[in-house]
Amino acid sequence: MKRIVLSTPARLHFGLIDLNGEIGRIDGGVGLALEAPHTTVEAVKAQGIEVECADEPEFAERIGAALSAVCDRYDLSGVKVNVTERPLPHAGLGSATQALVGAAFAVCRLYGLEKTSRELAKLVGRGGTSGIGVEAIERGGFIVDGGHQFRRGDDSKQGYSPSGASAGMEPPPILGRHDFPDWDILVTAPLGEGASGLREVTLFRVVCPIPLDQVQRICHIILMQMLPAVLEKDLETFGRAMDDFQTLGFKVFELRAQTELLHDCRRFLRENGGVGVGMSSWGPSLFAFGEDLSELHEKSKQWIDDHGGGETFLTKANNTGMRVVEAEE
Repeated sequence: MKRIVLSTPARLHFGLIDLNGEIGRIDGGVGLALEAPHTTVEAVKAQGIEVECADEPEFAERIGAALSAVCDRYDLSGVKVNVTERPLPHAGLGSATQALVGAAFAVCRLYGLEKTSRELAKLVGRGGTSGIGVEAIERGGFIVDGGHQFRRGDDSKQGYSPSGASAGMEPPPILGRHDFPDWDILVTAPLGEGASGLREVTLFRVVCPIPLDQVQRICHIILMQMLPAVLEKDLETFGRAMDDFQTLGFKVFELRAQTELLHDCRRFLRENGGVGVGMSSWGPSLFAFGEDLSELHEKSKQWIDDHGGGETFLTKANNTGMRVVEAEE
């Protein structure tokens, strides 16, 4: 193949399940692939590695290092990659995983190699905490992952840490993946600060372990409320499950790390018809569900404009995962 263009979906990360670890596993997560925004990666064969990522030279270097690992692993001559579209980084939409795993997929497909997102994620250093973004690229949909073994030998995870500080870990097993109902999904991100890098690592270390009773409550909500609501397309029950989930465990600390502006926006979405309003990962992206959120979308655009800026968009779930946009033989 001479050239390939891939599109990978953004994801919402509703929250981590178990940051206690008492029974020998840690992390676990639940989340959803989105139809928009997405990351678009263009790749052509080359000698050596060349990466373009508009106005993000440091991230381009990170992609280059990831592609070097891929080419070394599979004995490929090289690739020129251009990341032409990418969601706002550090906003809770999984943009790093999309770009890094998407670029790895692009070079493999370019050379006729069929690899899984799990294999490529480990090579490029993603999936060390959450498997939601990795599976979102592979198949999309509503996803629950089972976390990692915790302090059970050299190959298990030894501490509480985000994906960026857990390079080399095998992505977690997927416990369940289901098509998500055709509900509207409104994503609203007021100007705020998500967590990344050293700040994110520090927060993990300070607040963990999470009390076991909260972990048990989270598991109950996911298994006996949230999952059945997705399968039965029960928006009201799904909203109640999400409301409860956002008040428990590690999500409480993720929300506390945010600005009062974000909390004001969260209240605004709830008071104007949003169902299951929550924050994705460390934010600042907020989400809400509904049968028809077109009116709330317009109100949200006005609210964002009146409160210092940000972005808001209306989308649906992505139930297919990555797609090939163009391919030239």
